Amino acid sequence: MPRLAALLCLVALTVLAVPALAIDKKDLQTEPTVYARVVETPDPALLGCFTRVRPSEFKRPNTYSLCLVQRGDKYAVFYDWRDGKTYESHTGWMPFSIMKDRLTSDTEPSSYILKDGELWHSYAGRDSTHRMRRETP
Repeated sequence: MPRLAALLCLVALTVLAVPALAIDKKDLQTEPTVYARVVETPDPALLGCFTRVRPSEFKRPNTYSLCLVQRGDKYAVFYDWRDGKTYESHTGWMPFSIMKDRLTSDTEPSSYILKDGELWHSYAGRDSTHRMRRETP
């Protein structure tokens, strides 16, 4: 019986680790608690919601979801990232900097850049980039 319980826990954790948009439409209707620092007006292709496609080289990768929204003449990012090993999560309106085709987190070492119409995630200190999938909350 303990093996069955352990197996069920493993299945549940695996399901939780599957990258899906963790951002609920209701979250985006709340008033942002922080706005992005705009260095250059964002490319319109950055507006909307994205989730990082699961990198095949990691067994338990972190998940990243974000939504860039415009409120009047300001921009805000609702962000959700989850640690693939500890399952620690950080969700909410987060400070970001916008430089036309790039979003950079002001709280952790992630950057997102548009290349050929697609959004890509990079993490400071790593050479690899990973595609982000456009989502609908």
